[in-house]
Amino acid sequence: MMAKPDMSILVVEDEKLLNWSLAKSLSKWGFHVLPVFTGSEAMAQMEKGGFDIILLDYQLPDVDGLQVARWIRKTRPSASIILVTAFQLSELAVDAGLIDAYFNKPLDFQQLHQALLSLPRWSQTAGGVRESQPRLS
Repeated sequence: MMAKPDMSILVVEDEKLLNWSLAKSLSKWGFHVLPVFTGSEAMAQMEKGGFDIILLDYQLPDVDGLQVARWIRKTRPSASIILVTAFQLSELAVDAGLIDAYFNKPLDFQQLHQALLSLPRWSQTAGGVRESQPRLS
């Protein structure tokens, strides 16, 4: 299944090989992808333009991924945030609406692909992707 052609993903991952692998796979799946390596870069890119989805590493070299998620949620509440972590993460961040989903490393790319296609913000239909109900803040 391919993504909606105009959907964009900001990949925020400091591990260069994983960042490259994610960008390559996401592009192959039909997403427009911009890879960055730090939380500061992520916030700067979010200020320049919107992204539909942010694939966000939890442990970044300059700032905690949850801090970036909080900033994104305040400035772009409609964006979907998927956190990626090597640590055990409490469901609290998901339950509080801070992030939409999270994945533990090592990533299962097939599961990630399925999650991207079923995010609450949009859902797959025979005619492509349609918007679902907006998130209540």
